[in-house]
Amino acid sequence: MGLKILIVDDSTLTRKKIIQIIHMVDLEVDDFFEAGNGKEALNTLNQTENVDLVLADLNMPEMGGAEMIQKMKSVNAMKSIPVVVVSTESRTERIKELLSEGVKDYLHKPFTPEEFRDIIQTVWSEPQIENTNILEECITQALETMAFMTIMPMENDLPTPQKTILASMNFMGARSGSVHIMASLDCAATLAENIGNLPEIGDDDPADALKELTNVTTGLILPMLATTTADVFAITVPTAETCDDSSQWNEFAADKKCTILNVEGDLIATKLIIDGKI
Repeated sequence: MGLKILIVDDSTLTRKKIIQIIHMVDLEVDDFFEAGNGKEALNTLNQTENVDLVLADLNMPEMGGAEMIQKMKSVNAMKSIPVVVVSTESRTERIKELLSEGVKDYLHKPFTPEEFRDIIQTVWSEPQIENTNILEECITQALETMAFMTIMPMENDLPTPQKTILASMNFMGARSGSVHIMASLDCAATLAENIGNLPEIGDDDPADALKELTNVTTGLILPMLATTTADVFAITVPTAETCDDSSQWNEFAADKKCTILNVEGDLIATKLIIDGKI
């Protein structure tokens, strides 16, 4: 079954040219719909079922592409329709702003059939993210580079952490979520020693070290979550909470989707949540 594509541009010739270029790509399209501005496009979307893709110019009379996209995102039946901006717009900040608002990608006029094919592959072939693998890969890299510590094979006789610290931080952007890392007080203290090369550990140093590990790990994760090279993420300041018994560990580690790792004989528990899913 072929795609239904809506092309929104105030130039009739440009719309026809885009259709011609799409025909040059090995892509099955059942229907093309055309609109001369954002207002016409919204009317078409209201009257047409199952539009698979909107290709939209930005600068158009009556209603431009940016306003059209905002209105689409406010309507349940339209907000999930992928939008690719096709424009002569060259301001990087403006493009980043549009991508952060949910636009799938950007094509600069004029574009080639190959560039269009690449965009379609990006929109419909977005890789599935294996949260556990991403988190383990990034925390391993963070530990090795910032603290010279290594993830080792799990052992059955490692003791359950008693006094623990849980560090967390949130991120928002193309995908939103949070990173959580829990470690024993002793493990966090070793982390602080290695990061700061400290002869003595202060009371706040273990929590600070675990927060920094969470911060660096999140920084490594975000590029792997980007849907385009222009994706921008906002992050919160990492927080930490402590517990003087094993209750915090038992509750956190009981989640089957939590990943537990052996860091040179100490257990740490980790969790990556993306778009509300672990």
